[in-house]
Amino acid sequence: MVEALGIELKEILFAIVNFLVLVAVLGKFLYRPFLEMLENRKQAIKGAFDSAEATNRRADEKLAAYNKRVADVEAEGREIIKNAKIKAEKQAKDILDEASEKAGNMIVQAEREIEREQAKAIAELKTQVAALSLLVAEKVLEKQIAIEGQDEFINNIIEQAGRSEWQN
Repeated sequence: MVEALGIELKEILFAIVNFLVLVAVLGKFLYRPFLEMLENRKQAIKGAFDSAEATNRRADEKLAAYNKRVADVEAEGREIIKNAKIKAEKQAKDILDEASEKAGNMIVQAEREIEREQAKAIAELKTQVAALSLLVAEKVLEKQIAIEGQDEFINNIIEQAGRSEWQN
């Protein structure tokens, strides 16, 4: 039946083998590195969030320690004149404001860094995809593929792609 249509079984098998080789090569050289890059970015972002949480925990610990200290000062403040108590409360407020401001600044800075890393990763990915697309388009336009020359053409593209910097 296949010969009646003018298609040889060898050509179909050859096309299937070529397709499977192309899928395997693309999977090895594009898909896996892309997944590894995404995982690395994910870990970096997770690390930034963990660092921000650790900073918040330290701020909470300092706040708790400070609140304990304020309680001790208040106990002693009953015996101290009113001016000393007012001065201690003002100092407590300043420390709380400073700790809150520092924690807020650290969170904002971490969020900005995450946004910069994300934008950088997207730009880098766009550059790599554009370079690969241009390489493939250039090769397709440069030469028509004859059935006998497919292996040589594909090997040539793979070799050139292996030498280029888009994989980094």
